[in-house]
Amino acid sequence: MKCSLAPHEQEFVNAYLASKGLPIGINVTFGDLALPERYSDIRSRAEVQDFSVNLTPELRLETPVISANMESVTGVRLAVALEREGGLAIIPQMLSLDERLEMLERIGRAESALIDNPLTIPPHKTLREAKCLMNKFGIYSLVVIDKKKSPIGILSTRDWKYETDDEKMVGQLMGGRRVLYVAPRDISFVEAAKILRRQRIEKLPLVDRKERLIGLLTAHGLFYKHHYPRATRDEKGRFWKVGSIGVGREFTKRHLFEVEEQVKKGIRLLLIDTARAFSVNTQEAVRRVKERFPKLPLMVGNVSTPEGAKFLFECGADIVKVGQGPGEACRTREVGVGIPQISAIAKCAAIARLYKKAVVGDGGLKNSGDIVKALIAGADAVMLGAMLVSTEESAAQAFLNQNGIKVKIYEGSASFAAQQRRLNRSSLDRMRRPEGVAREVPVTGTVKERTEDILDGLRSAMSYFGVRSIRELCENARFELQTQAGLIEGTKKK
Repeated sequence: MKCSLAPHEQEFVNAYLASKGLPIGINVTFGDLALPERYSDIRSRAEVQDFSVNLTPELRLETPVISANMESVTGVRLAVALEREGGLAIIPQMLSLDERLEMLERIGRAESALIDNPLTIPPHKTLREAKCLMNKFGIYSLVVIDKKKSPIGILSTRDWKYETDDEKMVGQLMGGRRVLYVAPRDISFVEAAKILRRQRIEKLPLVDRKERLIGLLTAHGLFYKHHYPRATRDEKGRFWKVGSIGVGREFTKRHLFEVEEQVKKGIRLLLIDTARAFSVNTQEAVRRVKERFPKLPLMVGNVSTPEGAKFLFECGADIVKVGQGPGEACRTREVGVGIPQISAIAKCAAIARLYKKAVVGDGGLKNSGDIVKALIAGADAVMLGAMLVSTEESAAQAFLNQNGIKVKIYEGSASFAAQQRRLNRSSLDRMRRPEGVAREVPVTGTVKERTEDILDGLRSAMSYFGVRSIRELCENARFELQTQAGLIEGTKKK
């Protein structure tokens, strides 16, 4: 495949850089750039409310933030918390397939208004078996079905809260004296909410014409759907599920099997992730996945050049992830490869405009000001690791360090410790030169607080430019170079 830029493509990239106020021939990053204000007709920052971006025709984010697919960052708790606020979460491909599938299952069921395949249990099973199933998936109720798969009751935690005999049958405990109400599969959310409210029930099983269970509507899910309107949900009110795979030395049947299993779990987007995506390995992976699942959108990365972005779009990528070495936990630049992140984003974004595709800026972001600069450079969204690992919901285990401060360990995916775990799981063939580090970070709040802080920063910046949407921000703001002294002058003093 031809990877170099055609003359007209190089001209477009140069024109794009010039339109942003970025230098041609010199690569720059966040601290090298200042953003001069523009005339603004915005009377109050509260007027700025539109932070939405479109990554694919089907995927719209109300908050342009994606969690890094790192073991210390993204778990089920963070995924749910971030997507509730309008962002997107990507599970780590370094986890075993079983772990990824369980995460996808739990994310799909969390706060879901409509559950397509509700967990069920026959009436002759024991309470012990029911508890085991609930604990595995982190749920609080099961639909009890008969031999014909028709719902006959609901077993919830309140039915056995004071029960001491774990060998008691589910059929003896389910539902107490409650009448079981059911509804047809095509009932609207509005009508379902009326039934739930009128009958004062929390679960509404959905049945087909033969009275067989085919779904479940929950009052809990409808509540969250109503109270979190920014949430990243599909048409059935479920959180978006994003799968992930690595590439390895070559794309094998095992890789394709992993994709197939994640598709069965309902993923709407797949990340194909490797440190060097501008390679034959990635080309093979994208081709094989697209052949098997032509309608499955692919996010592929990482690259840091326009040639790399063009290569991935030509291969079939829908979204390209940009960044080689800018992240706090990444040491790739120590081998001399990669270019400063703002230039990398802008050059790849220019190519994305030609292909009418999207790019995600991955790494190097320390605050909301950096996020603003990444979006102005052309990123459709940003991927965050360091800014999210310090939240209460991140996957890393919190502990008190020797100074009595609550901290978590932030690990790069290619750090020594992360590689050691993969060796133990047999998902890595040998130890490689570490291109990531591990360090302590203090726990400083929740995902909700972090996203609100990011949006407040965006809102403030947008008011200085007189723009009311991310699209307008990207079209109207322009960079100017600044000196190191200028950077120091604008840095908050401690």
